[in-house]
Parts: sequence; C-alpha cells; structure tokens
Amino acid sequence: MNKKALLELVEKYNKGVATERERAFLEAYYKLFDLSDDGLEAMHETERLRLKDSMRDYLHQNIVIEEVILPKLKVSYWKWAAAAVLLIAFTITIQFIQQSGKKELNTKNSVDSLIVPGSNQAVLTLANGSNIVLNDKAEGTLSNESGVIISKNNDGLLTYEITENALASINTLTTPRGGQYQLILSDGTKVWLNADTKITFPTRFKGEERRVDIVGEAYFEVAKNKYKPFKIHTQNQIIEVLGTHFNVNSYVEDETAKTTLLEGSIKVSLLGNSKSGEILSPGEAAILSKKTSNLNVVSSDTEMDIAWKNGYFKFNNTDMRSLMSQVARWYNVDVEYRGEITKDLFGGKLKRSNNIQEILRILELSNIDVEIDGRTIIVSNKP
Repeated sequence: MNKKALLELVEKYNKGVATERERAFLEAYYKLFDLSDDGLEAMHETERLRLKDSMRDYLHQNIVIEEVILPKLKVSYWKWAAAAVLLIAFTITIQFIQQSGKKELNTKNSVDSLIVPGSNQAVLTLANGSNIVLNDKAEGTLSNESGVIISKNNDGLLTYEITENALASINTLTTPRGGQYQLILSDGTKVWLNADTKITFPTRFKGEERRVDIVGEAYFEVAKNKYKPFKIHTQNQIIEVLGTHFNVNSYVEDETAKTTLLEGSIKVSLLGNSKSGEILSPGEAAILSKKTSNLNVVSSDTEMDIAWKNGYFKFNNTDMRSLMSQVARWYNVDVEYRGEITKDLFGGKLKRSNNIQEILRILELSNIDVEIDGRTIIVSNKP
C-alpha cells in the first residue's frame, strides 16, 4: 500500500466510515509502515492524536498485550511513543481477527486442520536396541536392569536412578518434529529437548568426564561437579562446563551452530581442535560457521534463545528462513518458497500453543502470501 492510499484509509478511519476489515488492516499496517520515512509526519496531528486516544482507552482497561511477529523497524528515539501506540493497535487488531469471523488462509485441502502445535513426544532407545515410546507411557518405572532404574515421574520427566553397583550403558532419547521432552540424567543434570533433537548419554557417568552427544537443540542445567567436567559433543564442536545453564542449537541442516550461556561459564571448542576454544560469560553466545569453521563470540538475546523452552517463539531481527524453520519443526510441516524471499527481518513473541493459522495469518499482514497444501506451507511475496 502506498502512502496516498494509506492516508485515504486514515481519513475513512477518522470519519468513522471504514469497515471492520479496513480498520483491522489500517491498525496493522501502521506497525508495518516504515516509520523512518515521512509516513507518519505526512499525517495530520489530529489524526495521530485520535489514534492515540483510542488506544489509551484500551490501556485503561488493563488489557494484557502480547507481542506479535512483525518486520523490525528503524525507529528514531523521538518516535518511540508513537511506535508503542501502534504496536498496541496491531496487537488488539490481531486479537480481534482471531476472535471474529475472519477469512481463512488459502488451503488446498482440509489437512491443515490436522496441523497442531507440538507436544511432549519422545522415543527412548535402550542399550539392547529396544524402543520405549514415552508419550504412550503412564508415570512409573519403565526399566529396571543392571542397577539402573528408568522412570517417568508425575511431571512427565524421564529420570535415571542408579545403585552403587550399576553398570554403565548407552541410551538415546529422540524427539520427533512436533515433539519436545525433558530428561534428568543420573548425575542430576536437567535437559530440555526441542523438536527434532537427539541426545545420546550413558546411564551412569564413569571415568574422568561426563559426556553426552547432541544433534538438534537442547537446554542444559548441569549438576555441579568440579572433579568431573560435563562435555557435550555436537557435529562440529565440544562444549565443556563444570556446572551451569546454557542452550545448544546445532541442527545438521543449519549453516551455523549457536551456544548461549545464561549462567556460570563454559568453553566452546571446534571438534578436534581444543586450542580454538572460547570462554563465554553470561549473556554471550558462540556462533560457529559450519562452512568456514569460524567461531565467534557475540552478545545475545538470551530470552529469544531459550524462548522455545518457555513455550514461546521469540524473534529479534530474524530472517524469514530462520523463522519458518522453527515453525516447521514445531508444527511438523514442510516449507516451500516461491519467488524471491522477503529480506524483512522479524521481531516479536507468540505462544507455541497457538494454532498455526494464527501465526501464518500474521505473516500475511506483512505483505506475504501464505498457502497451506497438505502439510506444506507455501510462502511467497504478494504481487
């Protein structure tokens, strides 16, 4: 929408003759509009004040506002107040769209109704090769062999309890696309597994170190033991800790691997080259380029990095491919891109329990066409 059309729509809005759909679109478009140019300046002061007044009414009603997915904007400091008002307008609009009779996304069949958010799902593979499907199991003991008791507690966590003479064997816990799970290792270390993730670990840690192997994404709260370091091996790196909280994102198909520290200290090294190690401080992340094997330490948005663990999607200057890869893993769908992919960077926060249509509909307000064909999401720019 060009600025002339936008201002014409503002005039209809202010005269009270805009349709509900036009009002919803306008309030959404305000947030999408590039505030770094003269878009808002070209509007009448009275028009801006009217919008602020209407939004103030919502604030006085103590409505709880949730952030939403939107292209990131370059907003100068003096425009901060206006931008905040417009975000509130957009959020309320989305709530209105979700609760009213809205136009559904373009779908080629009814399979999209079967696309649901992920849930607690995982398969435990024992040393003898047998598999236990955990989402089908009630709480209680799952296995009791060689001095190792494997249980599912009343919170749904997989737990390991060992006796003094317990033998060490290797187990693997795997979450599918659309799955997540929590695990407490025999040393007390807590592990949260994101979708499409595999962790391989010993039932009992013996020797001078505690080693596990990860493919995918997991959050760790490592039990402290200064005499036995905890080491995580991924496809390309080794992460060494003594006792701390951190997140590891290392999917095979991604071009980078990211390790984010929240508490304590960790060392991240290239696999096979311990001299390349970097020591992280809380709030920092080690980003490994798989193509160049370069390891860089940067400041990171830790809330974003562990949002998945807390039940949210959070994006901050996130490109379309990265955003959709997270959606695809959680909802167990494929993504197909047609034409040039938007270069917009997105920011915002949404609950992972949301219906996929609600998330994709927000993208459509960002000048993006989204179509559901079976379990494939087709993304393209609007003409």
